[in-house]
Amino acid sequence: MPKARPMPTNVILYGVGALGTLVLDALRSGYPTIRVVGAVDHAPDKAGRPLAELYPGYAALEGIVVAGTLAECLAGIEAPAHLVYHMTESVPAAIEAQLSEILEAGLDVISAAESMFHPWLRHGEFTQRLDRIARAKGVSVTGVGINPGFSFDSLPLMLARATCGVTRIDISRTIDVTGTGPGDIDHVGYALWPKEFEEKIASGRIVGHMGMPESIAQLAERLDMAIDTVEERWETATADFPVDSGTPELGMIEPGRVIGITQFGEGKKDGETKISMRLVMYYEPEDHGLEVADRIEIVGDHHIKASLVPAARSLFGAACTIVNATHDVIAAAPGFASVLDFSIGGAERGGFRYVLDPAKPPRPGHVALVKEAIEP
Repeated sequence: MPKARPMPTNVILYGVGALGTLVLDALRSGYPTIRVVGAVDHAPDKAGRPLAELYPGYAALEGIVVAGTLAECLAGIEAPAHLVYHMTESVPAAIEAQLSEILEAGLDVISAAESMFHPWLRHGEFTQRLDRIARAKGVSVTGVGINPGFSFDSLPLMLARATCGVTRIDISRTIDVTGTGPGDIDHVGYALWPKEFEEKIASGRIVGHMGMPESIAQLAERLDMAIDTVEERWETATADFPVDSGTPELGMIEPGRVIGITQFGEGKKDGETKISMRLVMYYEPEDHGLEVADRIEIVGDHHIKASLVPAARSLFGAACTIVNATHDVIAAAPGFASVLDFSIGGAERGGFRYVLDPAKPPRPGHVALVKEAIEP
């Protein structure tokens, strides 16, 4: 049964790194019904510091101190928290204790971890454990991001609403990864030597983009497309000149190291490709003759081709999808929720609806409007 939505919705930031900064940028651009009341980060250079000091210029953060643990955060806030934006790591083993603690505290959770988008596919036991806690506590948990979560799944499914009888889907996404945080660097494999990249992919120490099999599976499930295998492969590119990573962790990437990764994924049935995905991830892609764009082609009763130019921004886009999932997660039935079931419009950014102005009756070519508050 859907849950009542508090107004305003009070949220806690769990992880105040690069993505946390962008979530705050998104919030202050126009979400009056969402309020940050606490923050958690165990990093020594952040825990114990005023949040407004880490993110200057955002008056709404005054009085919030970054806590080293969730328990400290909850003990130190006056307003009741409703939901946590979880923005730490991606691997289930690294985040299960964090998510369990949040759920046990009776808080809804939106996680930026790629593994949380469709965890039933590869992490069934992990998912069942979290689902049991969430149901017992009457709260919801989900994974949200730009990819997975939007470019390879929500967006093509939205386009597929205009057709039937889908027999094939091809998606290509080219993005600029300049400024990518250390978490993504570790599991994707940027700035390695090509031979080192190949060795680490073969051993599973890096996995490239996390979530392509999940996106393929979700499209096949939702559109009733039969597949029996998902195959992935990777290609790397280097430059003969230094490339700026946009991060202090990597700095300038020396010539010969990996500055571009192309990842391919195919959902197949009896060896025939039914769903194909290509993700091109480069530092400064325009310098290599690449256009930053999302392209989708759907073969069905109505053949659809669509482009998003430039492509949806990765980090800022992820921040926006997190914020826009807030009210859907609050309203979702207890347990694991899917972003693919959420509303098209996302979070209500104004907290009002427009109605006809009773003092100015409409006339041909002119409709006067006034705002009407929406009751929680």
